[in-house]
Amino acid sequence: MTNTYFTFLTLWIVLFSLFTCTGSSNNDEALLQSLTFYASFDRGLQADFSAGDSLLYIAPSWTRRAEAEPFGSQATHFQISEDEGRFGNALWIDNSYTPVYFYKGKDNLQYSGYNWEGTVSFWLRLSPDEDLPDGYSDPIQLTTRAWNDGALFVDFTDESPRIFRFAFFADRDVWDPGLRDWDDVPFEERPMVEVEEAVFTRDEWVHVAFAFSNFNTGENNGSVSCYINGEYYGSLDGREQTFTWEPDEIAIWLGYNYRGYFDELAIFNRALNPEEIEHVYSLEYGIHQLFRD
Repeated sequence: MTNTYFTFLTLWIVLFSLFTCTGSSNNDEALLQSLTFYASFDRGLQADFSAGDSLLYIAPSWTRRAEAEPFGSQATHFQISEDEGRFGNALWIDNSYTPVYFYKGKDNLQYSGYNWEGTVSFWLRLSPDEDLPDGYSDPIQLTTRAWNDGALFVDFTDESPRIFRFAFFADRDVWDPGLRDWDDVPFEERPMVEVEEAVFTRDEWVHVAFAFSNFNTGENNGSVSCYINGEYYGSLDGREQTFTWEPDEIAIWLGYNYRGYFDELAIFNRALNPEEIEHVYSLEYGIHQLFRD
């Protein structure tokens, strides 16, 4: 009886392990097939994987972004910090509003004029109240125009305690046809999800992700789900999310008036589900793990 029991137990463990490994492998393959951009910052500023241009660009300012050129070196305000990353190296940013840095979004962010969806994932490490410069701070922003006119971003507010927010601003004439001053927009009308808890510290990496779907349908069915450390945090649903972008002008802006660490930027061409977000958060070796043989 004892031998039979242990034989059964051993067989069960082996089968369970095989099932788990197969499931994980399938998850990795599905994520890899959806990945369109990945920058680990382990081997420099150039993206490890990109469906479009992999280079990082620098411009004198937001209004002079047409003067951008490839940024092939490092600067005190934008550099690789060895062994400081969530995995390997990290990007250290100590930047004001100028200059501005970005990756080109064409193909890397697979924008569609109809029924567009996607996911953005990255890690941050900082103490907002101690580290950030004065003013609003945007670790990442995806747009062709302005923060309130067709833009997806996360930011920290400008007053202490600094509040972290997910923001999804459709075309200005869609979400705010009256062109109101920001202070006149009621809180419930602002297309943002605020994180009430103080989740960021200098000592711990925090995973941030948002997945969006039903953008550019022309209907009030746009949906965004926001995640902190692999767990669903909140959503912005039931709004028209129309983004009329010119693909050649899309930019993935990094470190706008931001001071802190940034790591593992990944963009997917579909809205990942909660289980997939949790899997990305839990990857032992980061996104690199998806590329294993």
